[in-house]
Amino acid sequence: MKLLPFLLLTACYADAGDAPPVTPPAAFNPSLSLAPLVAAVEPAVVNVYTTQRQAIPQIYQYAYGLPSERIQQGQGSGFVISADGYILTNNHVVSGATTVKVKFDSGDEYAAEVVGLDQGSDVALLKIDAKKALPWLRLGSSEAARVGDWVVAVGNPLGLGHTVTAGIISAKGREVPELEALEEFIQTDASINPGNSGGPLIGLDGTVIGMNTAIVSGANSVGFSIPSDHLAFVLPQLREKGTVARGWLGVGTAALNSRGLKEFKVETGVMVTQVSDGSPAAVFGLVPGDVILSIAGKPMSEPADLYRAVASKWPGDEVTVKYLHAGTTKESKLKLGTRPSK
Repeated sequence: MKLLPFLLLTACYADAGDAPPVTPPAAFNPSLSLAPLVAAVEPAVVNVYTTQRQAIPQIYQYAYGLPSERIQQGQGSGFVISADGYILTNNHVVSGATTVKVKFDSGDEYAAEVVGLDQGSDVALLKIDAKKALPWLRLGSSEAARVGDWVVAVGNPLGLGHTVTAGIISAKGREVPELEALEEFIQTDASINPGNSGGPLIGLDGTVIGMNTAIVSGANSVGFSIPSDHLAFVLPQLREKGTVARGWLGVGTAALNSRGLKEFKVETGVMVTQVSDGSPAAVFGLVPGDVILSIAGKPMSEPADLYRAVASKWPGDEVTVKYLHAGTTKESKLKLGTRPSK
């Protein structure tokens, strides 16, 4: 939003890229207290506040004397991922916002520019001009994280300001159909509430394992976080292009029931029910009635498996598709297209 002249930006951020990420002290002992970890990482977590202008239909203006528009306010969380002011949060926190500002635990506030939005994985990238190197968090490896590992969630639940909760990784690879996400989630029992969206789920080494995103209504300590490996996957495109292009196959599929598996003599697979004209699948030669057994070596059991396997690749990537066609098992490479925007 508010940018400084190029020369001033260069001067302000000349050393910002050399600033190391925040980490807990070397003598940190989590069995005694998590306070040293929290003290280290909390300065890199922000509260996110938004405003959005919503037009009011004339019929309600004339009938009830309402103004032509109203201002709706929202809030969430985020975390700094670079010393020069890039911040990650959820797409649903800032999408459609007229203004976005972030507030640090120190009380410092900054106007934020929305650099990129990815509705498919609910990730957004912000940028602030702090005129100084900022404390920041490194993305860790969600793949290496284990069920049972201790984690800490920091965020802005219910607008209360910086709040810290702790728990463990309850499960990995969770599918949450209600979210229609392109990625499976980390489940945690660290308390997550409205307003925590976009905040970090942090491991004991101070790295970000996930982005807190959703909870199950009515459940007790069942929260979901976007894995950090997926954040790392979408981040370069969000920064460079402002959006994320994903691989596309161009098929509709359905899961095989036990009768179908027996009929086709396969242990797993999804049936092709539709092929889009001109799609990579059509060029490849897939037709309705074919059964896709695996993509890039990953077995396909549900349509969601194929959806995620393809969406996790870049347009133009070649993937090996193993499939059943007219009773014959075949395997060949297919070049993916670009997933159409909604």
